[in-house]
Amino acid sequence: MSAPKSPLPNKPLAADRVRSADLPVAWIMMLGLIVAVGPLSIDMYLPALPSMADDFGVSTAFMANSVPAYFVGLVFGQLFYGPFSDRVGRVKPLYIGMVLYVIASIICATTNNEYVLFAGRTLQALGACVGAVVTRAAIRDRLTAKQTAKAFSIMILVMGLAPILAPSLGAVFLQYFSWHSIFWFLAAFGTLNLLLTKFFFFETLSEENRNVRPAKEILSQYWDLLRDPTFNYPAIGGGLLMGAMFVYISSASELIMDTYGMSATHFGWLFGMNAAGFVALTQLNQWLTNRFRILSILRFGAMMQVISAGALFILGIVFGTDAWLPLVLVCIFFCISGLGLTQPNASAIALAFQKRRAGMASALQGSLMFSVGIFGGLLLNLFPVNPVLKIGIAMFALMSLGCYLIWQIDRNLDLDNAD
Repeated sequence: MSAPKSPLPNKPLAADRVRSADLPVAWIMMLGLIVAVGPLSIDMYLPALPSMADDFGVSTAFMANSVPAYFVGLVFGQLFYGPFSDRVGRVKPLYIGMVLYVIASIICATTNNEYVLFAGRTLQALGACVGAVVTRAAIRDRLTAKQTAKAFSIMILVMGLAPILAPSLGAVFLQYFSWHSIFWFLAAFGTLNLLLTKFFFFETLSEENRNVRPAKEILSQYWDLLRDPTFNYPAIGGGLLMGAMFVYISSASELIMDTYGMSATHFGWLFGMNAAGFVALTQLNQWLTNRFRILSILRFGAMMQVISAGALFILGIVFGTDAWLPLVLVCIFFCISGLGLTQPNASAIALAFQKRRAGMASALQGSLMFSVGIFGGLLLNLFPVNPVLKIGIAMFALMSLGCYLIWQIDRNLDLDNAD
C-alpha cells in the first residue's frame, strides 16, 4: 500500500527534518518573526506609558506595573506550553497561543480601565509566550548544539528588530492616534503569526520522540530538570542575566523620560540603540562559535555584563540623578548588548542534553527569565533611592549572581555529542 500523500508536499515529516546537516536559514528567520510578537508586545507601548497614565489618572510608575503583569503571564504560560508541546507536537500549541494573543490584544485596545488593561496584558502574555517556547524547542528538535547557538543568533537578528523599532513605532502611533492603536497593531501582528504557522511552520517533533509520561508527573519532571546540572547552571544563570534586561524595561520610561526629561521619540531612539547592540553581538556570536568554545564565549559575555552593571551601580552611588546621561546610557548599552553573547549560548547549552523534554526545558528556561523580571521589578520598588542607583542595584545584583552560576558550568561538557 502506498503512503498517503501529504497535503503540503514541500513540508517533510518531522523525522525527515530532525538534525539536518545544513543550517535552514529561511526557516529560522521565519521563527524569528513568530517570536518577535513577544518583544513587540513588551516594548512598543513603553513610550505610551505617560499618556496612558494621564488617561487613567494614575502615575507613570503605577502604569509601569503593567510590565510585570505581562511577565506573570509569560511565566505560567510557558510552563504550560512546554510539556504540552512535548506531548502533542509543536504546531497545535502555536495555534492556541496565537488565537489567545489576538483576543487579549483586542481587550487591551478597547478598555478604558487600568485593571482590565493589566488583566488583558497578562492574558496577552499567556498567548505570546507560546512562540518562544515552541521555536526554541523546534530548533533543538532539528539541530546540533553548535548549530543551535548559531540558529538562536540568526533568530535574534530577525526578532531583534522588534525592540529596535518598537518604541519608535509606538511613538509614531502616538503622534497620529491614541495609545489604543498600538494594541490594534499587535492584534494584527498576532494574526500574521497565525498565517505564518499555517503556511510555513512544519512539525519538528516526531512521534517516537514525544514525551508520553503521564501528565501528573509534570511537576516531578520539572524538578528533575532543575536538579540536572547540564540544565540548571546555564538556564538559571542565563535567566538571571536576561532578567536584568527586564528590570531595565520596567524602569526605562521613568529613568529616561521622567528623570532626564527625554521625549517619547528620543526615548524610542535610545531604546533602539540598546536593542541594536544586542542584535549586533548575536551576529558576532555566529562568527565566534566557529573559533571558540561556546562556554568560553558565554563566560566572556557574562563578565562584560557584570562589569557594566557595576559601573552603573557606582554612578548611582556617587552622582545619583546628576550622573551624566551619556555615561549612564553607555553602561546600560553594554549590559544589554552583552546578552548577545550570553543568551544564544546559555540556551544552546541548557537544551543540548534535553532530547525528549526540549519543550519543558525551553519553557522552564523562559519562565526562569521572566520570574527574574518579576522579582527585579519588585526589587526596584524596595529601594527609596534615585532611579539611577535603583536600576544599578537591581542589575548588578542579578548579573553578579548570574555570572557566578555561569562559571559553575562543567567546562568539560561534550556539547558536540549531546543528544
